[in-house]
Amino acid sequence: MKRNSARKRIIKKKEEVDVWVYVLLLTSVTILGWVLGKFDFSIGKASLTIAIFAYPFRYFVANIITKKYGYKETMNAISYSACLLLLFIIVASLLGQRDIDYIPVTGELFGYIVSQMINLTIYFYLLMNTDENKLALLTTYIFVMLVDNLVNMLFASRMIMIDSFWRTYFVTICIQIIISIVLIYFDHKKVTTTRKR
Repeated sequence: MKRNSARKRIIKKKEEVDVWVYVLLLTSVTILGWVLGKFDFSIGKASLTIAIFAYPFRYFVANIITKKYGYKETMNAISYSACLLLLFIIVASLLGQRDIDYIPVTGELFGYIVSQMINLTIYFYLLMNTDENKLALLTTYIFVMLVDNLVNMLFASRMIMIDSFWRTYFVTICIQIIISIVLIYFDHKKVTTTRKR
């Protein structure tokens, strides 16, 4: 009897440690996206940031957490990663001795949290009620990236839509769709679902 309870405690502790590893991974990908947002490149007349390559991975990691640990743990992971991103931005600005431009930071955080919550809700519903249809997963990725990028870009441009706004927006989405198609293959093959609330 004691041996079984000790074993259960060890398994529970291991799961808690595993969850934190995924929380740190989600936080790292989120912070990496913010850092890469400082580097620009162009495709035709569209001016893009390297961060667009990191954004789909945020949803991928959140989806894996949802598969392994459920809705509640993923919501906690999103909250922790958003708080740690804000802390990182504040520390980076203090060390760089530059004032924080709160409008783009607000857009970054608001877009991240809203899109992750939408992704979590839809993904959890798909997990519980469907056989992980790849087309439904791709549609979810596209929808949340449409929301995230729109919020980010609106705040970054201070709600002013210049001529290149929509061109940049749609080029960004197209690149992220290509990345998402690859991620969906791995998402589909990844861990066995525990499906707990």
